[in-house]
Amino acid sequence: MAHLSISRTKTIMKTTDGADSISKEAVLLTSRATELFIKELALAGYADLKNSSSSKLNYNNLVNVVHKDSRYSFLEYMIPKKITVREYKEMMRKKEKGTSSESGTTDDSEEEGSSASNETGSDAGSEGK
Repeated sequence: MAHLSISRTKTIMKTTDGADSISKEAVLLTSRATELFIKELALAGYADLKNSSSSKLNYNNLVNVVHKDSRYSFLEYMIPKKITVREYKEMMRKKEKGTSSESGTTDDSEEEGSSASNETGSDAGSEGK
């Protein structure tokens, strides 16, 4: 089993405000607890893999675990579900309509024109990358 670097664990722990001196035991315990956590998350992802058509553990397996198991709910923002660009644009369109209808400052024709120009501008920029 691979082990996490003790020196890296200590460096990460020292980035916390007020953590000027950290005992060697605290670093070792934190490192070991992190290893066990990663192992549990990977095993849960592997269990999800058995229910999918894929033959390799991938990001989507971990996403499924994080969003289904309440033990991992704190990771939902760090391991979000993948969405397509089209889904993102639709979400932003709905969000814009929600904020503009609340403020009442723009009408529908202005929203359609601005979202259409945003789509063509962002699509043109992404093709060159």
